[in-house]
Amino acid sequence: MDLTKEARTIMQTARRGALATLMGAARDPYASLVSTLVGDDLMPLLLLSTLSQHAQNLAADPRASLLLESDAVATAPDALAAGRVTLQGIVEPADKEALRGAYLAAHPEAEMYYQFTDFHLYRLNAPRLHFVAGFGRVVWLETGML
Repeated sequence: MDLTKEARTIMQTARRGALATLMGAARDPYASLVSTLVGDDLMPLLLLSTLSQHAQNLAADPRASLLLESDAVATAPDALAAGRVTLQGIVEPADKEALRGAYLAAHPEAEMYYQFTDFHLYRLNAPRLHFVAGFGRVVWLETGML
């Protein structure tokens, strides 16, 4: 499988990732676990509460990075040899109601959260990504080229 297909597969099958945001005046890095959905446009969707630290960080500075890992990480003898994608970009509001069906199909457990008014859907607009397909197989890719 070529690297672009591998990266796309990881992105579209991952259901959670590590979201890194910038916190406070010092812009200290802050990472948190989030549920995600990546559709055909390859821009990850995130359902976040405005009460959460990462959403507060994004309100002050919308730059973020999201790490998504291959399902193989869980069973690989060496997790660092399994594939992973790191996206970098700007987090922007997404249309929560228009994307409700797709998001809840991927995350039925989020139905309760989807009802709360402090939860909003966001899209990570990431023009490029860093893909590690295993030892020595590392590339930067333009998202639009996948």
